[in-house]
Amino acid sequence: MSFLKPLLATSGLIILSGCASVMTLTDKNTGDDLFLTNKPVYTLVNLHPDDTRSKLYSVNFQQDGLIPLCTQVDIVNVSTKRLTFKIDSSGREYILDKHKSSPDFAKYLSNYFGTECNTEKVEKLSALDQQGIKEGVVKKGMTKEGVKYAIGFPPEHRTPNLNSDHWLYWKNRFNTFKVEFNGNTVSNIID
Repeated sequence: MSFLKPLLATSGLIILSGCASVMTLTDKNTGDDLFLTNKPVYTLVNLHPDDTRSKLYSVNFQQDGLIPLCTQVDIVNVSTKRLTFKIDSSGREYILDKHKSSPDFAKYLSNYFGTECNTEKVEKLSALDQQGIKEGVVKKGMTKEGVKYAIGFPPEHRTPNLNSDHWLYWKNRFNTFKVEFNGNTVSNIID
């Protein structure tokens, strides 16, 4: 089926050229187009979808669902405002929508999907980091790297600099929580 993707993508571009804006989804490490590549595509961090609606947003709402780090996915469709992907093992399809506050959707997506999932780097993290990543939660004592793998990157419009000692995340549309760091280590989680 993956050999049909380039043909379908070209046909889709011709059909949709007047309907929607198309975007290239580029792997930031290899430069591969993740929609057209024949390589496997993986989640680079844990994703937390709204499982009842099969939906995620680029502000990285921390919903109850969990798509683990290094899950193999198939990119079904990508535009400037929406990515549709399917979990290879289950066939379940999810929609990830660009939120109006997200400045660069392509850059956002390149942090979440790629052709190489670095399991060796994760295995070198502390036992506490690995536990938080496995559970998809933040724990006091985790490193910034562990937090990124466990719950993803904080929304850029609320945490523009990852060197900051405070990262703000959204639980949902109405509630936020703050992860505070002392250097590189989580010192507090304020709900």
